[in-house]
Order: sequence, then structure tokens, then C-alpha cells
Amino acid sequence: MCGILTKNLINMKFYRTGYGKELIKEIEVEKYTENSVWIKSSYTGKVSRRARHSNYYNFWETLEDAKEHLKENYNRIIDSAERNIEKAKANLEALNKY
Repeated sequence: MCGILTKNLINMKFYRTGYGKELIKEIEVEKYTENSVWIKSSYTGKVSRRARHSNYYNFWETLEDAKEHLKENYNRIIDSAERNIEKAKANLEALNKY
């Protein structure tokens, strides 16, 4: 049954993270499964399926889950930036050998 069970809850609130002006946006979904959500387009009015987790957007059932995802993501970005800074400092020091 993995990913097959569909919850038919009209206007259930989900929280979207990803690209855009807002870090977290509350949206309404028509239905959802473990792997997908169905969202009505504000432009066409048509309902279309979206992956719950992709490279572009992530859809979360709770605000807390959305915030935790973003915190983990930003902490990874910070860790990576700090490693890059340390590497750049080491490279600057290495220049003194020349």
C-alpha cells in the first residue's frame, strides 16, 4: 500500500517550501498520498498532481515540519559555506609558500 492510500480531504491545508518570495506558503490541496498532492491551479482552475518532495517544491502536512525542513536546509548551506571559507583561508596561507 505504499503511496497508494489516498486521503480525500477537501481543502486540507499543507505548507509549501521551495522557490518563491515566501519561505513557507500555506496552500490547500484537494487530496494527497504519501508521494503526491493534488492542487487546483489559481489560473486555470484545473486540479493537477504534484510530487510532495521535489527539487523545486516540498509540501508538508504541518507548519512545524516545513520549518524543520528549512532549518535543516539552511544549516547545511551554512556548514558548506563555512567549509568553503576555511578552505579559502588555507589556500591563502598556502600562497605564502610561493
